[in-house]
Amino acid sequence: MSKDENTCIEKVLAGDAAAYDSLVGKYQERLLAFLWNLLGSGEDARDAAQEVFIQAYVQLGRFNPGQRFKTWLFAIAYHHGIDLLRKRRSFRFFWLRETRSGHFQAPAAAVPIEESLLWRPLLTKVTPQERAVLALKYNEDCDTDEIAAALGCCESTVRVHLLNARRKLKKEWHAADRVDRGKAPQAEEVP
Repeated sequence: MSKDENTCIEKVLAGDAAAYDSLVGKYQERLLAFLWNLLGSGEDARDAAQEVFIQAYVQLGRFNPGQRFKTWLFAIAYHHGIDLLRKRRSFRFFWLRETRSGHFQAPAAAVPIEESLLWRPLLTKVTPQERAVLALKYNEDCDTDEIAAALGCCESTVRVHLLNARRKLKKEWHAADRVDRGKAPQAEEVP
């Protein structure tokens, strides 16, 4: 951990809440990009990033100064993002069950973002864990050990997720290329 981060954390723990702003400023864009990659939506990522920074602030007393703040923060973000994806999946299953039973008509807005034609078609082919590994590896330039620490798994699991994600993306890229020669899939938005 950098000396500046350590100083900021010590100030926050001593009661200077304003010192936390520098940590937020340092990681806000990177955390937002990570969550956007994980969740697939800029709006969801912005909401989640706010929640993650609040959680990190509240839990800062539990932070181990021997580890990197970035790794700790991204671990909180990963777990929060996975929880949101689980809730989204539960909500989708609820709507599917209710609309099939004939009791309710699902509004058009209830279509999950994963089913949107504009939503990053290639990345829908990989699991949330694989998206998280890809985002940490390529966007955050994290090493395998840092990714493992952030995701709460072993390094071999990280390597397997990375290998599987690369294989799936390569396969989908070639399939998309055959269908629409030369055009890359379009993303919904960029945070």
